[in-house]
Amino acid sequence: MWLISCIIVVYSTLSVGYFMVKILFRLLLFSLFFSSSSIIAKQDLKIGIGNFAPFLVEEDHHGLFLELTEEIFKQLPKYNVKFVYMSNNRLLHEINSGHRIDVACNIFSNSPVNGFLSSPIFRYTDVAVSKNSAKLKINQISDLEGYSIAAYQGAKEMLGDDFKAMALTNPNYSEYSHPDETTYMMVAGEKDIRIGDIHIFLHDLADKRYINEEKIAEKDFTVHRLWPDVYSHIAFKDKELRDSVNKVIKDLTTNGTIEAIYRKHR
Repeated sequence: MWLISCIIVVYSTLSVGYFMVKILFRLLLFSLFFSSSSIIAKQDLKIGIGNFAPFLVEEDHHGLFLELTEEIFKQLPKYNVKFVYMSNNRLLHEINSGHRIDVACNIFSNSPVNGFLSSPIFRYTDVAVSKNSAKLKINQISDLEGYSIAAYQGAKEMLGDDFKAMALTNPNYSEYSHPDETTYMMVAGEKDIRIGDIHIFLHDLADKRYINEEKIAEKDFTVHRLWPDVYSHIAFKDKELRDSVNKVIKDLTTNGTIEAIYRKHR
């Protein structure tokens, strides 16, 4: 009788152990299946981006616009993001008819885009800048008339009808393909006024040729604020992805993350 009882206990123990092993094995398979599924489901996403320092510094892979974009897509972990660097003009072509990218950063609302634009995200603060020594009184766009002006390429199409009218009738108005040329022309005395984003201007002033050779600093200039901030967007070929990004932008705006990134780069 004692032997039979022992056999029953041993059998029961083995049965319970076998049952537990089966459960653990099934749980392991279940876990492996879902973890591998999540890895398989991660989608490659090619994001085109291009601009000038300090918005994008390609060599060091940093910059204000790049950091904003990275922060947005951190909130969408299903995507394996790869950045593709190219000019702004090339970005528009690729998002419309190319095959190199799925997403394009820094696209303006008036651009002819065959896709879907995000909420406004990339901020420009365009200003007029002059030397303090010139003592220019510029409070409105009409005050720019009669002065020689260095502006960024496309400025007369971006800064409103009054500015465009002034630019078209001003023989001393010029546009330059690279923003640092506008800074140089004004600093060198070739132009009275430099027009463009304030962040780019301050970044240019940090160049050693201005610090060491020209011996100038921010305090030597007057900033004339004539325009409200302008925003550009992220463009998408896929509407669902655009909608997901818009939700992220809203959340990051509400919790202060986006403004914190802008403050960091001031």
